[in-house]
Parts: sequence; C-alpha cells; structure tokens
Amino acid sequence: MISIKLEEFIDTKNLDKLAELYEVMTEERLSAKEIGINYRVINHWDEKGIIRFKRATIGGNRKFSFVDFIWIKIVEELRSFGVQLPIIKKIADNIYEPLPMKELMENFANNLDSVKNYEGESKEEFINFIKSGAYKEADFLEMDFSFSYLHVLIAEAIATRNPTTLIVFSDGEWFPYIKENEHLYPKELLYKKEFSSQVRISITDLIFKFILEDYLTEYFNELHLFTYQESKLLYHIKAGTYKKVLVLFKSKKQEPLEIKKSKKAQEEIVKIFRAKEYREFILIDNKDKEFRIRANEPDKISKLSLLA
Repeated sequence: MISIKLEEFIDTKNLDKLAELYEVMTEERLSAKEIGINYRVINHWDEKGIIRFKRATIGGNRKFSFVDFIWIKIVEELRSFGVQLPIIKKIADNIYEPLPMKELMENFANNLDSVKNYEGESKEEFINFIKSGAYKEADFLEMDFSFSYLHVLIAEAIATRNPTTLIVFSDGEWFPYIKENEHLYPKELLYKKEFSSQVRISITDLIFKFILEDYLTEYFNELHLFTYQESKLLYHIKAGTYKKVLVLFKSKKQEPLEIKKSKKAQEEIVKIFRAKEYREFILIDNKDKEFRIRANEPDKISKLSLLA
C-alpha cells in the first residue's frame, strides 16, 4: 500500500471541523442489528483478525461506530467478489495502521505556509505546537484520538464527495485510489491499475448508499455530507411532500431534467448531488409552490433532520 500524506488528502482546512468529524465517525452508537450483521459473523471475523472493534462489555451489547459500519460494508463487498479472508486481513492490517503523526508534523513544519491556510479556534495553538518543535517529543499514541488510513479515506469521501476507492489486485496487493489525486501516485502503480485484474470497492458509494437509511439519520447532519439546502430538498423527497423536481445543470448543453415523484427520485437526486454538476433545483410541492436551491447559495448554520 502506498503512503498517504494527510495534508494532501483531506479537503477540509478547518481543524475544528476535522476534530468534530473524527468524533462523530468514531462514536460507538450502532448495534449489530442496525449494521446488518450477526454476532456469529462478527466473532468469526474477530478470530481471523479482519476487524479491529472493541469487544462488548460484560453484560452489554457490542456497539459500532460509523467507521466500523463502513469497514463492515467494505468487507461484505470484498467477500461478494470472492476475495479471501487472508487478503482482507492484509488490507485490515494496513488500513487500520495509525498515521505517522511525527512525519506529518515534520511535513507541516517544513511547509508552514500550508498551515496558515487552516481555520478554526485551535489554529494558533496548532501552529505554535509545530513552530516550537514540541511534536518531536510528543507521544501521539497517548492521545485521545488516533487517525488511521481508514479514517482519512472516509473523511476524504465525506469532505469532497469525490470517488474514493479501494483497489484490490488478483495477487493480493491493494491500494486506496482517489482520482482527484492521481498525480500523487507512482507511475508503476498507475500502470498496474490500468493493466492488471482488480476488484474496486467505492467507499464514497457505500457512504451515499446508506446515509439516508432511517437508522443512520443521526449521522445525516453531523457528517455534513450535504448542504443545508440539499438537506431540505431531500427532506421533501423523503416525506413525499412534492409533485416533481426540475434540475437545471451548469452546462447549457445539458437539457433540464424533470424528476417525477417516485421511489427512485431520492436516488436520482443524490446522484446529481454527487456529480456536483447542477446549477439549480426547482421543487414543486403538493400546493404547487416552488422551492429553489442553487449550487452557489450560501449555506445556513441551522440543521435539518430527515425525520418527519
């Protein structure tokens, strides 16, 4: 697996938002039933070293985080393509590896101009930590948080909506692939991607596929996957309080699209959100009133729940 530089792969430059994202992703609040897996499978994967989750407390049920949820879905996808458990264990060993924090801090120290572009209340404290060289003696293993490569990939998929993929080759080798950052990969790896047999698992697709399920509604706002206006549109679609939606695209060559009320409407709209090619949505509600959202419209601070 290639090494990843956190500062190059994470889109958000707001340290407070990054910390909030980490907290939301790692909080254990989902049950085995909610993530759709039974304890027999969990215990089997645990024995094989496939998972890295905490065991259930005595007398309590095991809880899972959003990161755990996505990893389980990745494993299920890999298994559906016939990828064997020893290969998946190899991926798990790598993808759960803590990021080399001292090396990352050293990169920041050598390029302080990139740190100046960061935002958040903790920005000055972070810059002073780098400038002082205190990171050289810091024990990052004792910190309350530990970013792994899996955290980085999920955060990237959420922050950018760009395709974030795991590519697994027939010889058992694998690497994470982010098309937007293709220029960062060595030529030999890109050659192998183009000309070798492989299985691809889209982390981005898994997030968008499940985030609108009822049992994940708590994550809908907290992960900031959609803007406030997009969330509002999805609320109307999920509640069924509309007749149709008209989509206007950025490219004048692309004809406007009409999405009629149906079970597939939500899926169609999320695909358009992901592509980031829309200019405006016009929703006609049940009272024939228009509700518009524009791609460049400033976001609001308030949050909107998908729960009716």
